[in-house]
Amino acid sequence: MTEYNSFSDLWADLENDQEYLTEKNILKFTLQLHQFMEHRGISKKELAEQIGSSQAYITKVFKGNANFTIATMTKLVHAMGGRLTFHVTGKEEKNPTWFRKYDGKKSASSQWTKPTKSDYQTDMLEHLGA
Repeated sequence: MTEYNSFSDLWADLENDQEYLTEKNILKFTLQLHQFMEHRGISKKELAEQIGSSQAYITKVFKGNANFTIATMTKLVHAMGGRLTFHVTGKEEKNPTWFRKYDGKKSASSQWTKPTKSDYQTDMLEHLGA
């Protein structure tokens, strides 16, 4: 096991770890999927019915225990009337994620905003049920 002298060293090492990066992307996807589901007013049961699956599978998805393929991700998003997109950037870009800002209504504003650290923390806590 590698010992680190600082959190910065650990973080730098994680940013090159494929398993960590995969889990990070799964978490990002499930957070965005959950936000979109709430925005659309769709329940887990309704989403399960739309994709011909069980509510238990949807719960598994949100716990991060599902083995995602691009086809599965597309199916989940499409069932809610959404569209799956990807954004590829260079490693040097510090914060490549942008979120569509919702105004609390059923329509999204035309403004795209870069999330703050607080946005990530709030999303993480809500996703974990805290």
